[in-house]
Amino acid sequence: MRNAKYLLAIILAMLCCSAYGQHRDSRDKALDRYEAVCNRLIELRDALRRGEKISSQEVTALQTEVKTIRSNLQRSPEGLTSEQMMRFLRIRRRYNYGYDIPQLSLTKAAPVTYNGRNPQTALERIDKGRSHSWDKWHLYEGKTGVLALAQVSPVPDLSFGLSVGYLKRKTGAYVSFMSNSKSQSTVMDILSDATSAGNPVWLSGRQEKTKLSVTAGGILRLADHVSLLAGAGYGSRKLLWENTNGDWMRVKDCSYSGIAAEAGLLFTLGLRESFCLSVKAGTIAFKYTDLSFGIGYRF
Repeated sequence: MRNAKYLLAIILAMLCCSAYGQHRDSRDKALDRYEAVCNRLIELRDALRRGEKISSQEVTALQTEVKTIRSNLQRSPEGLTSEQMMRFLRIRRRYNYGYDIPQLSLTKAAPVTYNGRNPQTALERIDKGRSHSWDKWHLYEGKTGVLALAQVSPVPDLSFGLSVGYLKRKTGAYVSFMSNSKSQSTVMDILSDATSAGNPVWLSGRQEKTKLSVTAGGILRLADHVSLLAGAGYGSRKLLWENTNGDWMRVKDCSYSGIAAEAGLLFTLGLRESFCLSVKAGTIAFKYTDLSFGIGYRF
């Protein structure tokens, strides 16, 4: 009888060990499949980096399988051994961070200069340099008229616009509009490291930039043929990336909207001051800086 009890205990122990081994084998097989799927996704990512075309259906199917395997492993009632957990984390880290998607041109615009100086600083120096002599020389009182200028902003993003103003003797006002005529709807926001809520996003490599600004301000004549421009309004500049599904996403930390401010100089040339030139430096939300030039006529 006692021998029978020992024999039964041994049989139960063997059955438990066999079941544990089978469960462990199933987890190892799941990790094998997880690694194979991640390696295939990395191959597709590298192909995309080389400019090759890849199947968005395959990418979607593999990403779905990755999520399913992760979920099943994390919900496993037996849990993972320490070795299996280390392997799981190694594969996941390599998939998420080991192969960086090449970042597009994300360098923020360098501070714009005018004749080697910051435009705002230069204007302040002009203002201060003339303030002590205004009582002696007064402000130049030129001809009254309406002026219209076509504008272009070549850096950092090409855009075009129109400025219309009215200058009466020594003061005036103007309104200005600038845009690159691009508009694109987006499905989500991402960061410039190609992640959303901590998850990697697959990019196609295409990007777009949208830009819009509407400002209004004043004109103050400083001297013969030279006036100061300064205004404020609303502006928006967005950087958009496309994912492998063809959807556009806004790069949140490289997109700005809010207060637009600008300052510059207006030159009225010729005997009748009919020919106009302008140069302005502007900012959107004090995070994005551009430079614009204008050419037009004064009626």
